[in-house]
Amino acid sequence: MPNALIYIIDITKREEYSTLKNFIAKAGFTTKTAIGSRDVNANYDIDLMNIAKESVDRLAEEFDLLALVGGYKIYYYVLRKRPPLKIWDLNIDLNVLNTMVESFSKNGKLLVAPLAVPAYLAQLGLLKGRNATVYPTTELVKILKENGVNFINENIVKDKNIITVKDITTIGEKEFLGAFREAT
Repeated sequence: MPNALIYIIDITKREEYSTLKNFIAKAGFTTKTAIGSRDVNANYDIDLMNIAKESVDRLAEEFDLLALVGGYKIYYYVLRKRPPLKIWDLNIDLNVLNTMVESFSKNGKLLVAPLAVPAYLAQLGLLKGRNATVYPTTELVKILKENGVNFINENIVKDKNIITVKDITTIGEKEFLGAFREAT
């Protein structure tokens, strides 16, 4: 059975994680969860807070899929905006996140990117010349287009090893699994 790693960057929108985990499990993957900060309130298997770069690279060898649950942290990060609450810190270890995503991509592993995460992948250059969707705000669509991405206004778009999802909490299981199975 293939292995999937779900990295929870932010769990503000709780159903994002549970829906994604459920869909990936129904696609036949064994799932493990990773966290990168103590403000994520979820059960996890892997703690990325004090991990060496070599260990982050090895994750791409151990897992067949990386799914990112970005929540509002990724949204505000890609927009380069401060969160509205003073007590809310973005608290993202970008070295770990970037290394992990680039390692999975370099190894041709499947990446699943819902909501604002496709804008982050676009900023890394991983979607240049590809088709992708993103949560439909003008700012996020603009980020895709400015980074050479062909924005497709559909619920789920797969292009090679990357599956982008407009809003994982509003698409149906059948729709997700259909696109997912075509990509694996």
